[in-house]
Amino acid sequence: MKYLIYTTFALLFIACSAPSLSFKEVQYPQVVDGKFFNLSQDAKTYVNLEQKQAVFQDLRDKYLKIYYSVWTEKPTATKAETFWILPSLQNAIKADSAYKNLLNEDTSTLSLKDKIKRKEELEKLDKKRLALLGMGENLMPNTASDFQKIVDNMNIDAFYKNPQNAIIVNNTNVRAVPTLKPRYKNAHNFPFDRWQNSSMFEGTPVVITQFSTDGKFAHIHSAYVDGWVVSKDVALVDSKLEKFLLNLKDYKVTNEDNTPLNDPKRLFFVDAKVGQLFPYDKSTDKLIFFSKDISGYAKRFEVAYPKDKFLTFPLPFSDEMMANLINTMMGEKYGWGGIFGNRDCSAFTRDSFANFGIFLPRNSASQAKYLNNLQDLSKMNDAQKEAYIIAHGIPFRTIIWLRGHIMIYIGTTMIDGKERALVAHDAWSVTGGTDTDKRLVMLGGVHITTMTVGASFDGENNKKTLLSRSIGMSNIME
Repeated sequence: MKYLIYTTFALLFIACSAPSLSFKEVQYPQVVDGKFFNLSQDAKTYVNLEQKQAVFQDLRDKYLKIYYSVWTEKPTATKAETFWILPSLQNAIKADSAYKNLLNEDTSTLSLKDKIKRKEELEKLDKKRLALLGMGENLMPNTASDFQKIVDNMNIDAFYKNPQNAIIVNNTNVRAVPTLKPRYKNAHNFPFDRWQNSSMFEGTPVVITQFSTDGKFAHIHSAYVDGWVVSKDVALVDSKLEKFLLNLKDYKVTNEDNTPLNDPKRLFFVDAKVGQLFPYDKSTDKLIFFSKDISGYAKRFEVAYPKDKFLTFPLPFSDEMMANLINTMMGEKYGWGGIFGNRDCSAFTRDSFANFGIFLPRNSASQAKYLNNLQDLSKMNDAQKEAYIIAHGIPFRTIIWLRGHIMIYIGTTMIDGKERALVAHDAWSVTGGTDTDKRLVMLGGVHITTMTVGASFDGENNKKTLLSRSIGMSNIME
């Protein structure tokens, strides 16, 4: 097979299991058509061992070229594209000002009719400004003064005036604004902090486009996401280190998510994640890490690693190898934009494929369209969609996209005598029930489910299932 890669880039609890149960025996209960059934959460259950396992190699150089492109290629994003969040901040400030101006107007000469009209205008403006401001960490409305401080601190005029090549030295959050404070749409919108862009692994090459006015944050550009990181989490690279890394061809990846790496004194360094790339020194047989020295530059140091938990990058692709990686993330909690060190849906797919040398973009829509081979499912009914996915999807290689969500197709299972498509995905929740009796099915993390989890298989009474909402699918490896 030829592999194509391009440079664009109800809470359902898993029942408490006794310690004697093996991983394969842990089941995930689901409700479909009013019936309970168990679905194994071992991804290897769905591997077709009779199918020839294709091995994709020689992807290392292509991956590294994209990975380090921020150091070698000229940026193309404009200031307006980069700071897409700015208009929403400014609109909130304007709406708040308009509300306060109207509130402070003299009403002593107004007629009763005009006073009623003014009250209605005030209520409308108040609703608008509160919606734009959103909620903070105390679940109270943010203030316009908070927003103005953020705008002033962005130091946008300094954008790319003095770009500097740098590297991330701690796993970090990438923020849309220079603050760690959240913005939720409302008091019930957790965990969707709209200012959380993404997360970023230690060792990621970036360009610092500017620092915030107070110096606490650095705005960075990387091969897959832009945003603000805490300044202590990024260090400059000198020409010697840059040359070393651009020429380095040896890297390791972990085959078990959250593998702890420590020095002999048991000082903690990092939890190695699936999808994270670790520079490797063959001469010492150690992994290379970076710290920030007093001058703000990156200093390399080396750490021993458990040989059974790390393999040479990129891994040869096979269904079983992908199933193993998915298993190490199974049951992990959902994290919007990588918050709390967890993954969201697109980070799960991105990291799942990264170990094999496949550099996927950050968001779900871009991932689905990445190889320009998106197969349109939007005109099909549910039965046609599922039949098409089963017929044309390649287990562990195909991703299925619906607006705001992405899933890995892993094969099928027989339920009540019918073949049903299965997906592995990282989701907060799905809509179950029917159109007249909606219920929210909480997943809260990585699970294997049908595409009609919590609802009727026929799909006729619910247009909000994963299957009904699916728009397209893309075979990442073909």
